[in-house]
Order: sequence, then structure tokens, then C-alpha cells
Amino acid sequence: MAHADHRAAEIRREGMTPAAERPLPKALEVVARSAFRVGRLEPVPGWRFGQWNRGDPRAWLRRAIWQIAQSRHYDGPVTTDWYLGLRFNHHLAGDMSRCTYVDGRYEPNEMYAIAGLLEAGMCVVDAGANEGLFTIMAARIVGEAGAVHAFEPSPREQSRLRDNLAVNALANVKVHPAALGRASGRATLNVAGPSHSGHNTLGGFMYADTVQAESVEVEVVTLDQVARAQNLTRLDLLKLDVEGSETAVLSGAGEVLRRLRPVVVAEAQDESLRQMGSSTVEMLELLRSYDYVVEVFGPTGKPEPLIDDGVTSLNLLCLPAESLEKKRSRSD
Repeated sequence: MAHADHRAAEIRREGMTPAAERPLPKALEVVARSAFRVGRLEPVPGWRFGQWNRGDPRAWLRRAIWQIAQSRHYDGPVTTDWYLGLRFNHHLAGDMSRCTYVDGRYEPNEMYAIAGLLEAGMCVVDAGANEGLFTIMAARIVGEAGAVHAFEPSPREQSRLRDNLAVNALANVKVHPAALGRASGRATLNVAGPSHSGHNTLGGFMYADTVQAESVEVEVVTLDQVARAQNLTRLDLLKLDVEGSETAVLSGAGEVLRRLRPVVVAEAQDESLRQMGSSTVEMLELLRSYDYVVEVFGPTGKPEPLIDDGVTSLNLLCLPAESLEKKRSRSD
């Protein structure tokens, strides 16, 4: 660690030189890779976006590297080990890397739950795949006998998703360069600037500091259409993180929800949903109309019963009622 700390000090001094005089940060890349350690795949009670382990000297070093990268507008990517023997490309200009790189994990509670639900041979839809964190984990678990359908309409994130698939040699993923929605057609995707690359949306940005980089016209399809076109006979998991379009996606998936009965892991941010003319209440009502039981990722880091529709977390675990009954009968 002494050598790594010495290199970090050198990088800090270099970062204080005028921008025009700064060399390409090759040393930064080397130290950034050597300082990284992926966290364990386990529930983390009270986990929140941007937290990091202040008791870990390597985490302090990674935070210093991340801050230098931010000041330089240096994006990378920095490629490191990831969960389940995977590799991941961290883009340091974006705030998501505060989690993936500095903390060494990203939404660990949801990832742990999804990893526990998946088995070899299963079929997964990742709606709002972004750079592919959930996609690559699902693809590794379901294996060659399984399949992952990753939907990502943003050209920038599509490229990063494909890079993460390539670096892991994952051939069981079909990338759909489209958005899932209520009905087929075309829509305008507002692409956020690189510092908030996870905020791309078909509606308005939820956070005031999100800067729009561009707007692109994208194809919109329904999950029901995709299921018919791909001849899906099973869908075991539907992961939804689509910046307010969650209700719209579920509305276009009625046949899938009735016939294939996937477990649904979904973001439920009321303000984001309202940007798209929906709400958490409407989303919950829709799920229950298809006989789903909704749980919330609570303070323990594990799914807990939703009481009086009090959504105390941004993420929900939605189970077909019959699968929950089977689980209870086995435990009795």
C-alpha cells in the first residue's frame, strides 16, 4: 500500500499543473486498476448511491483517483475484475463510477437478490440495460442454455454495453437498440451528459443538475411484441430501470405478465414516474391487477413486505402470487 499511496501523491501533484501541460494519464490508469477490489456480492443494509467504505485505505485511494479523473474530465474506461469472475469497464467521468469503482459495488441488494433468483437456462429481460451491469451478471448465471434480452436505446450506452459483453465473451445476450413502452412507435430520448449517464429518459430529467447532451429519436416496442417475435416460451425475470417509463413498459407487457409470469425487479421513483404521466400508486395497482405481490428492498437490504403502500426504497421485488404461495407451502 505504501507504493500505491506514493503514486497517488504523484498523481495529485500532476493534477495541480495547468490543464494544457498535463500529459495523458497513463499512470492514472495503472494505479486505478491496481487499487481496485470488487466488493462481495451480499446484501448491504442501508446501502445508498455514492457511499464507500471509509475504513478501507484502498477505497480512499480509489476516491482520490476518481476525483482526479473528474477534474481532468478523464473517462477511461478503467477495466477491472467484477462479480462472478466477470470484467467491467468503469467510465470515471460518470457518477455511476462513484459506486462501481470507488465503492466496488452497485445496487448490491438488488444484485444479490437477482443472483439468487437466477439459474442456468433461464431467460431474462433487462429493460434499461445502460452499460450492462445487470446484463452481464445475468448472462453469466443463465449460461449458454439461457438468454438475456438487453434493451438500451441510447447509442452511447449501447456501445458501452456491447464493450462489456465483448470483454466477457458473452454470446447469450441479444442487444435491442430500442426502448420498451406501452405501444410501438417512435419517441425522443433525452440523453444526459456524461456525468449523469444513467439519467437518460423519454420524459423530463428528475434531477435539476442533469444536463442534456443530446436528444435522439428511438424506436419503441412493447414487451408483448418482442415475446411474440422472439418466440419466448419462458421469461423468468424482468428487470426494469427506465427512468419513469416503468408503468408504460408494464402496460405493454400484459400478455407476458399473464402467460409467462416473470419475477419483476423494478425501480419505482414517484417523481420520475410523474414525469411520464404515471405514479407509484398506478404502477402498484397495475402489478396487482396481474396478481403480483409487491415487496420493497428495505433497510435490512433484503425484500420486505410493502405495508400500506409505503415505498420506502426506490426498488421493488414483484412476485407472481402463485410462486409466493409455493414458497410458503415449502417452508411450512
